[in-house]
Amino acid sequence: MPSEQREQWVRMARAALIIAAMRRSLLTYGELGQAIGMAGVDLRNQMRHVLAQVAEECIAAGEPSLPALVVNATTGQPGAGWIDGAVRWHAEVQKLFRHWNSPR
Repeated sequence: MPSEQREQWVRMARAALIIAAMRRSLLTYGELGQAIGMAGVDLRNQMRHVLAQVAEECIAAGEPSLPALVVNATTGQPGAGWIDGAVRWHAEVQKLFRHWNSPR
């Protein structure tokens, strides 16, 4: 995948996830893929790279991890990156909601 395309997806994913956080909502992988124009793309292969880069940007900016807002449509659970427990994942989601709803 051309790096320019992935960079565009990363920018768009970050924006979509910030909006979701401001709305205090979660997105499925499919919803995020559709929102950022990944139609016809193998989401399992590409989305993990996009979300990993978004997560790196969040760390660099000292922000909670936006990819925590992305869940599986069938299970409603986050991806394998949150395998260490639902408590940590729920806490991160709450941090996101507070962070993106506080005055700037």
